[in-house]
Amino acid sequence: MTNGIRYRIILLACLIISVGQLSMGLVFPSLPWIAADFDISLDQAQLLVGIYLLGFGPSQFLYGPISDAVGRKKVLLSGLVIALFGLVTILFFRHSFEGMVLGRFLQGLGTGCCAVLARASTRDQFNGADLPLAMSYIAMAASITPVIAPVLGGFINFHSGWSMVFVSLFSYVALAWVVIAFQFKETVAQKSSIPSPKKMLFQYWQLIRSSYFMSFASISWLNFSLMITTVSVMPFIMQNQIGMNSDEYALWALIPALGMILGTTICNRVRPLIGTKKMLLCTPILHGLSAIWLFFAPLEPLYLMLGQLVMILGNGIALPCAQAMVMLPYKKQAGAAAALSGGGQMVVSSIVSMTLVQVGLSQPWHLAIVIAIFAVVTLSNILRGFNVEQPEG
Repeated sequence: MTNGIRYRIILLACLIISVGQLSMGLVFPSLPWIAADFDISLDQAQLLVGIYLLGFGPSQFLYGPISDAVGRKKVLLSGLVIALFGLVTILFFRHSFEGMVLGRFLQGLGTGCCAVLARASTRDQFNGADLPLAMSYIAMAASITPVIAPVLGGFINFHSGWSMVFVSLFSYVALAWVVIAFQFKETVAQKSSIPSPKKMLFQYWQLIRSSYFMSFASISWLNFSLMITTVSVMPFIMQNQIGMNSDEYALWALIPALGMILGTTICNRVRPLIGTKKMLLCTPILHGLSAIWLFFAPLEPLYLMLGQLVMILGNGIALPCAQAMVMLPYKKQAGAAAALSGGGQMVVSSIVSMTLVQVGLSQPWHLAIVIAIFAVVTLSNILRGFNVEQPEG
């Protein structure tokens, strides 16, 4: 990865993975306004997030093995066409909440290809010591985009309304399709027939049975769930309990967004010096500090954003490390491994975020308790992952 061509590969992969993440996070700040326009509860408005994730997550389980067989480019372009159709559906039915829900599901169904194939195509092209570094850049893009997206979404919603958020998404996905069509080079050399459902299930069963895979995949799943839950709940705390509008929230949200950028940058610079294990162990420490801060912090924007900053700093360290470790042993099954890792991340985050919202997660000290529990689980997975044998894949 020492020349411009190799970095161009990384930039293209970052563009691909950003499509799915931006499609999710750009909508967050608009939810209170969508709820008001349709005269529905905030819990009902959250369905636009959950239904997207339920389309985005499970679809990856098909995209991965199919792309292993027929190639990455065809699957990428086909998936983005489905996403564009979903966005057209949202805009056409923008006066019907049920129509918007259908469109969001189709949008998620299509963009599910991005998370899988960005990682799988990167795994196709990098080996040895270059792979963890290359994967860390992909993880950085996947981690930063959901945090920056609400900032952009807040500005668009405030100045142009929530419909323009979906117009912006359509433009971005269409641009990505054109770039992929002309710039993406196929990375699968040997094509084969599409695997049967039985063979796909067997591949996934092997991965699920691997303590190595599940340990590091779980770190990624839980940290992403924590980030999505916090980014989803915080606008309601800031706008409903403190009284700020989406434009003001967008400015405050820059603070935790900087935390993700700082965390991933620290990870890329420090991890080669101290090793992945020590780097990962920083995450539960930071999350513990964040939990203590949010539990005792007063209900003021600066205090809340600083607590979220420390938490997301931990996420920014955990996600690149965990995702690089997940993909490291797998060459022939890169698509399947990326699919289970990415699809599981979306399914788990969808279930966790919707469950926590439904049980009434609405106060900073509620978030503090959740962060503390996740810190303990993350620590357990880190210790287990480095104590089991690395599989051959």
